[in-house]
Amino acid sequence: MPRLTHSIRWRVQVWHGLILLVALAALSIVVNRLAWQSQLTRIDATLEQAEKHLVRALFSSIPREDLDRQTPPDILLRKFVREKRFVIPPELAPTYTDTAPGHHWFVCTDADGSILIKTPNAPPGYIPPPAAASDTGAFLTRGRHRESAHTLPGGITFAYGRDITPDLDARRRFAGSLALLALALWATGLIGGWWLAGRALRPIRAISRTATRIAAGDLAERIDTSDTDNELDQLGRVLNETFDRLAAALERQRRFTADASHELRTPLTILLSETQRALKRDRTPDDYRAILATCRETGLRMRRLIEALLLLARQETASHLPARVSCDLAGILRETARQLAPLAADRGINLHLDLRPAPVRADPETLAILAANLLSNAIDHHRPDGDRNIWLATETAPDQSAARVVVRDDGPGIPPGDLPHIFERFHRADKARTATPTPHAGLGLAIAQAIAQNHAATLAARNNTPPPGATFELVLPAVRDREKPA
Repeated sequence: MPRLTHSIRWRVQVWHGLILLVALAALSIVVNRLAWQSQLTRIDATLEQAEKHLVRALFSSIPREDLDRQTPPDILLRKFVREKRFVIPPELAPTYTDTAPGHHWFVCTDADGSILIKTPNAPPGYIPPPAAASDTGAFLTRGRHRESAHTLPGGITFAYGRDITPDLDARRRFAGSLALLALALWATGLIGGWWLAGRALRPIRAISRTATRIAAGDLAERIDTSDTDNELDQLGRVLNETFDRLAAALERQRRFTADASHELRTPLTILLSETQRALKRDRTPDDYRAILATCRETGLRMRRLIEALLLLARQETASHLPARVSCDLAGILRETARQLAPLAADRGINLHLDLRPAPVRADPETLAILAANLLSNAIDHHRPDGDRNIWLATETAPDQSAARVVVRDDGPGIPPGDLPHIFERFHRADKARTATPTPHAGLGLAIAQAIAQNHAATLAARNNTPPPGATFELVLPAVRDREKPA
């Protein structure tokens, strides 16, 4: 079992937990701060109203004629204080003598800090706050008190305050509840994250198990993918395609080994038989010459077979694909027809060429092999008597999207039972239909099909309608005018 630090699920869980914890902590701090600011706003509004009510009550005991508007307020206040004319009304006296948590108090100080007016429940040893910038006042928190301070032009400061011990206790309780809620949400998030991480990684575990079974030799196994087209499904499809190519490569290797061993068994048996026959007793030079000729013919056949198998293996291996260039398909076919014309003439076969320019992007060498195999097949599988003709033509689609090659003959055609297997390796049609006694390995059309597939082309075979004869048709993607060969 891998260590926890090596587990993707645990790493995802750790990062998820840290991020969630930081987010919840930040959210809790912000909510707590906003709630406290809202509470302070309500406290300040209460202080402002209570202060106005107290000031009106204090000045209500002074006759109007004594309130000289020409006298500065600070001088007038000092006079009223000396004369002890500020009296708290009886109905407000309990409010300003109460010292229970949450009580209100009032202090008026002179410019030198001396106390002019003070309610009985004011904080002992009260020190006035720094002078306000103007008489609009300022709210501040000092210790367990919230104060509203106003400084008049003469230096007199009014300070109205409230004990906020209940509010601070409520704030602590709210912060504790908020922390518990955040921890509960964090724990829920961790459980949910663990479940989601396991669910998200479940396809990866399925991929790992499938890959393990494939590595153990079960090449038929494939990863089960859905149609959601998410990243893991895309990965599964890519891996399935890779496994398909791997299985196909191993199957080609197995078939190559089996085909080579099967096809080489007969010539090797002939070689061993001939050499054993030559060694049994002394023979005449003519007998030895005949035995050596048979061995040579068998060796040449083995070489042709091995070369064909190697060529087919290279065509079926994507890593050995040659580079493609712009070339003219008609020129390649014309050169191939020129090389095979003597063979066709020896068999009394007439070649009819209708080769029009057909620009394609391909490998000229392998296309020449494909054309030679198709033309050789038409020459070999022909009637021994009567008219003997082979037609070779090229054309380009009207929309310039594809080039087409047609190889048609008037031979006996392809037996219906052989038509579905005509491109299979080592498949041989009825030997009675072959016009040449030369043995064939049955790889020519398989090589042609492999070359066509490497060029993203289609190669098809059909019998002529009406008969006689067969037609092979090759369709390759054409190149645009700007890509045509000069």
